[in-house]
Amino acid sequence: MAMAKDNFIDMNGKHFWESTLLSYSIGADYVNWTMSSKNFQNFLKSEQHFDVVIVETVFSDALFGFAKYFDAPLIAINSFGSSKWTSDLVGSPIFASYVPFKNHPFTDRMTFWQRMYNSMAFWFEELTMPLYFLPKQQQLMEEMFPEAKNWPSLDEIRRNVSLVLLNTHSTLGTPRPYAPNMIEVGGMHIQKEIDPLPLRIQTFLDEAKDGAILVSLGSNILLSKLPKHHLDAIVNAFRSYPNYRILIKCDDPVVIPSHNERDVLVESWFNQQSILAHENIKLFVTHAGLLSITETVHYGKPVVGIPVVNDQHLNMRLVERNGYGISVPFEILTGDKLSSAIDRVLSNSSYSEQAKLISDRFRDQPLPPLE
Repeated sequence: MAMAKDNFIDMNGKHFWESTLLSYSIGADYVNWTMSSKNFQNFLKSEQHFDVVIVETVFSDALFGFAKYFDAPLIAINSFGSSKWTSDLVGSPIFASYVPFKNHPFTDRMTFWQRMYNSMAFWFEELTMPLYFLPKQQQLMEEMFPEAKNWPSLDEIRRNVSLVLLNTHSTLGTPRPYAPNMIEVGGMHIQKEIDPLPLRIQTFLDEAKDGAILVSLGSNILLSKLPKHHLDAIVNAFRSYPNYRILIKCDDPVVIPSHNERDVLVESWFNQQSILAHENIKLFVTHAGLLSITETVHYGKPVVGIPVVNDQHLNMRLVERNGYGISVPFEILTGDKLSSAIDRVLSNSSYSEQAKLISDRFRDQPLPPLE
């Protein structure tokens, strides 16, 4: 019981219940930022015609009012796959016994107590959505579109969504039922043609004869702003591989004590896909966001994940289960643990072999996701 309960604490020590309500508030902030944009205000006055409206559906349902405003069919797109609030849009069933709640690290193979907590999470969302989330979004929609007071309620608009697009793929997730108008399009952002790398990066990788490691914690986590003990854990984790070249996404200079300066390349932004596609990349150290996991699967690279929040823990549980990576959660991150994970992945060929197998499965699709 204690172990299960600990799984509901995020990196800030907040209970799952608190973080769920916080997400609702953040969603309201997203809508407010949209409403306050001058470009948005001018756009509403443009009197354009649209055949269809596509809206992101992560706690920003007030924006569904665009479909009513333009009198066009509504398509919802969810950036991290199906959740209860997206499934409800088209009546897809959710069975808490084997469908994991996205913000939990449980997979579809849960213990009895994990199923209990998983069910409670869905029940909590089912209770708070109509009582807390939808009224606030209804209010925001009426502020955004004054004529919305004469429209059907937001709850009714939500029930008239024509199609839901999910940014996931069966290879990356767990088995679950979908309504016919709930379509997985995970990987649609993958480039058809790999963009050429800048010459300095191309040369850096071409000359990495023993291999190279890419380190990126995504766009929301700044490596330079991490607590010192976490930053030290990361920069000291590569001591067993001094001959590997390291690429690190960071806004500030980074020193890897075990490496020569010429073997470390630090940039504030990388073309991640082009780097992962390079044959000399042997490992991706990532925060395990869904887009990063999708890209590493597509290009067949093993991973060591440092999950921090939201679906990242679940993503890494599935990576571990499929055998192409190891998770070192942020809350227990130390140099020794991260170093041990890197050693295991790089020294055991099964991880790279499994990454290539999963990549073959992911690529084996009748049509590319974008089509």
